[in-house]
Amino acid sequence: MSLEKDDGAVEKLMEEGKKKVDSTSDKYDELNKMELADHTETAYAGMGKEELMKYANSPFWVRLRWLLFVTFWLSWFAMMFGALFIIFLTPKCFSTSKHEWFQKSPVYIINTASLVSQNGLDEKIEYMQKLGVQHVVLTSVVQAVGDEVIDFMKVNISLGNEDSMKNLVKNLKNKGMKVMLKLVPNHSSKLNLIFNRSVLKETFYKDFYIWNSGFSDGTHHYPINNWLSVTGESAWSWNDVRKEFYLHQFSAENPDFNFRNEDVVDYFEKVFKHWLDIGVDGLYLDKVQYLFEDKDFKNDTITTASNMTNKYDSFSHKATYNLPETKELLSRWGNLIRNYSGVLIVSDLDSNDIKGINMVHSSVKLPSDFTGEQLFNAILPKATTSWSSWEWVCTDKPNCWTNEMIDAFSILGSLLPGIPFINADSKLFENNKIPNITIIQSTLKELRSMPTIELGSFNAKLLNNDKVFAFDRVMSGSESLLFAWNLSKNVTVLNLTKEFDGIPSEVNLSLCTETACSILPPPKSKVGSNLLNLAGESAVVLTF
Repeated sequence: MSLEKDDGAVEKLMEEGKKKVDSTSDKYDELNKMELADHTETAYAGMGKEELMKYANSPFWVRLRWLLFVTFWLSWFAMMFGALFIIFLTPKCFSTSKHEWFQKSPVYIINTASLVSQNGLDEKIEYMQKLGVQHVVLTSVVQAVGDEVIDFMKVNISLGNEDSMKNLVKNLKNKGMKVMLKLVPNHSSKLNLIFNRSVLKETFYKDFYIWNSGFSDGTHHYPINNWLSVTGESAWSWNDVRKEFYLHQFSAENPDFNFRNEDVVDYFEKVFKHWLDIGVDGLYLDKVQYLFEDKDFKNDTITTASNMTNKYDSFSHKATYNLPETKELLSRWGNLIRNYSGVLIVSDLDSNDIKGINMVHSSVKLPSDFTGEQLFNAILPKATTSWSSWEWVCTDKPNCWTNEMIDAFSILGSLLPGIPFINADSKLFENNKIPNITIIQSTLKELRSMPTIELGSFNAKLLNNDKVFAFDRVMSGSESLLFAWNLSKNVTVLNLTKEFDGIPSEVNLSLCTETACSILPPPKSKVGSNLLNLAGESAVVLTF
């Protein structure tokens, strides 16, 4: 047999063997698939409906379902009542402050020269921080002789130059303080270059001030009307160069600007921008109630029956005081300052709701021998209508109150709803010495940090035949306080639990003026509120 034939046979046999193997494998795979299919069908075949209902209705499964149902709802109600328990019994979080930065800290009005004189600026600023001062109002910044402004855009020579002022403002702000500038836009000094140009009737400056020729009998010149300055003298003074009278509602050395002239308004807008660019956070404009006068120069009306027509208070001043145009102008200035992210505080307007103005400040004026009723009537309208400012002014004469009364006023202004305005006199840093922090100052800082001062209720009363002025500040979830001031000269006994609701029989003595402390336990002690001895002309603060 040849090799070729052998090879062909071998190949044929191999192919047939392969086919047999493949055929056998295919049959085996088919068998496996059938078996798997049978097993799969058998595994997923569940109970029938009748068998399932038999188990579902058995007592065991019925009880188990009811047990789970009841357990679920008991758990749900337990969680709900637990949440309500936490909400009502957990101490409440205090409300977010509703006031801006300029409404919180005491307004500390300080003569700028007392800050920058000699050395120790950082120490002086640190001292003010210890008092709780967070922003200051700087006075006497512009170039002036006393209160007579020579140039509204130049720094007073005693303070250095514009760079010096920028550095001072920057230093204060770096220490976390806001800085405001106090200006009196109503008038300038006679030495102001603008006034001199107005005297000469230079075209642009001719009507920058209020001029009027009045009338003459051929020998003497007389003003056009009966307007008086606040000093009680005529508000008109004759200028022999211009041959006219100029208006001044204050000293004859301080002629009034004419704010009916748009160029004057524009000039002061440049002044405000200038100081805002230097870095101040806002402006405090004083004496703004005198900005406008009646354009027809109508006489003021005499309001008293006496013949004392040389007294300022004898007239109504409807033609020279708080005219409607004043509010319109201040609103315009407020919008301008707000566009510079600044704030505007103004003084002594008859309205607290003027668009564009952030705050209207008005002082509380009292005689040296004021009564409890006078104090009550002066405070109550301000304390119950708005977030007010508190500054105390004696109408008789400066410094008419004793040091203890001044301390009582400081405590009072710090605890009423609102902001205390503190006028720091020129002796604050006398001889470049920084005074020690008194216990009253340090305690007031602590008390003013209480949420009750900003958010608590206010309830004032006159006690013991109107000889004691008292009020409480109460807030749920926060420490409350009560202030009492004996205005009589004799010791009096107070039963505060009878007069004020919610006062416990034992309270903390947080603060007392000197005479009150002399007959009471030391501060931070417990005292009885239903039998409290309060010395004459002294005040206390109780917390509970």
